[in-house]
Amino acid sequence: MKRRQFIAASANAGLGLGLFSVIPSHVFAASKKGLVPPSDRITMVHIAAGSESLNEIGPLLRAPAIEIVGIADPNRESYDYIHWSPNGLRDSLRRIMDEPGWKAGKRGIPGGRDVMKEVVETYYRKNRPGYKGSVAVAEDYRELLDKIKDVDAVKIMSPDHLHAWQALDCLRRGKHIIMHKPLGNKMAEAMQVVDAARASDRSTFLMPYNAFSSGNMNRIRNWIEAGAIGTLREIHNWSNRPVWPQYPNIPTDKPPVPDGFNWDLYLGPAEWRDYHPHYTFCTFRGWYEFGAGAIADMGYYSLWPVFDALGLDTAVSASSRFSRTVETASHDGCLVPFTVENDFSYPTASALRFEVPYKNKPGKIILQWHDGGMKPAIPDGFEGDDLPIEGMMFIGDNGVILSGFLRENPYILGERAKEWEAVQGEKMPNFTEPAADGTETWLQMWMDGCKGKAKGPASFEFAKEINETFNLGSISLMRQGKRLTYDPATRSITNDPEGHLLLTRKVRKGWEF
Repeated sequence: MKRRQFIAASANAGLGLGLFSVIPSHVFAASKKGLVPPSDRITMVHIAAGSESLNEIGPLLRAPAIEIVGIADPNRESYDYIHWSPNGLRDSLRRIMDEPGWKAGKRGIPGGRDVMKEVVETYYRKNRPGYKGSVAVAEDYRELLDKIKDVDAVKIMSPDHLHAWQALDCLRRGKHIIMHKPLGNKMAEAMQVVDAARASDRSTFLMPYNAFSSGNMNRIRNWIEAGAIGTLREIHNWSNRPVWPQYPNIPTDKPPVPDGFNWDLYLGPAEWRDYHPHYTFCTFRGWYEFGAGAIADMGYYSLWPVFDALGLDTAVSASSRFSRTVETASHDGCLVPFTVENDFSYPTASALRFEVPYKNKPGKIILQWHDGGMKPAIPDGFEGDDLPIEGMMFIGDNGVILSGFLRENPYILGERAKEWEAVQGEKMPNFTEPAADGTETWLQMWMDGCKGKAKGPASFEFAKEINETFNLGSISLMRQGKRLTYDPATRSITNDPEGHLLLTRKVRKGWEF
């Protein structure tokens, strides 16, 4: 009998037999504070405890209906992580825990399962009356899910190459899931996650849907539908990413595996290679095997709402342009330049071009992504010397809409803008708005699904088209810019047999799905 079934049965039996029980005072105190009794909480194992996991721990801790009972990460504890500032993460965690002197004697950016355990337990002891529990830790999340009974959910914050493998395993175990994008960095794996989530009654939530309060996509859609720029032809989105090294060479030195770090477990299904820090902590994003490129890092924030609002389907073709690395080599005693033929890491700068059809009407648009300093051509009527470092542009056959990267502050170029000032759009809800008990709106959406309500718009299956599109772009880069045609119905690349093979990865023995 499951924990909640047992609790319900015991309560009913007690009422029927006139029995009584002594209820601890902290339960009443929790009720007065709006806290949730332990029996009604969603118990969670947190998979991965790096700097970004710690950066996002606050909303989970402040939600009374969630209790983190386990933390898994191949790394025990270290202070060599990468983050946006030397002390920003540490200071944020100090505020969350109300511990001004936390880690005062440590230099570097913290991370690892023992660090997160300390943060969670400190917060719970101070903010949950009567909390006397402890958070279990392990290198491998599977050990925790096998050991801790009645775990309801997981949050997956591991590197991209582990997302699909872990999500599929957890869905098969019947767990509700919160996971950071992408669904997977290989097309076939990501689509298996889509299929499994669609067939499951578990509640799933793909971040960063919680960040979609930004911008005004509804107004942009209304302008397009009203004919403000004529027929939409192209969408351009450009970013200053990557903000991590894109290594043009495979490292040849072999530093020792750090103490407390399980390198084999970190690799998971990826092909074996010797440990090197270039493959870990943020820089994993630059490698085809471990990451999904700049578009998968930021394109979900900017383009997922565009796909939803305009009813866009999966791309049916992808091509790319990109920077190249030139080095010199000795030849007959002379240095000769050559272009590095790179089939293992993403380029420093790239531009991806997709043909994207509509779901429910004929026609298609051209979607172009630019990163690493690449930008679209400056449109006629633009007032300024250059386009901003990040942005978005909608080009019609009779006008142009420009906005910030996250669709913020949209405006129509030229004199015709005055004609459309009155056309507004429904404001997006604030998904990070906390309720009276501290639970943010997006978390409540996910928890409603855990309690049997309808699946929310951030469910894994609703990110199918954008994940499929981004995966296709990644393969185009791996195929040196070749234009690929794709059939979403058969999930196959139809014009390039070698490219089709890249829809899957070579899985290490013992890690097969």
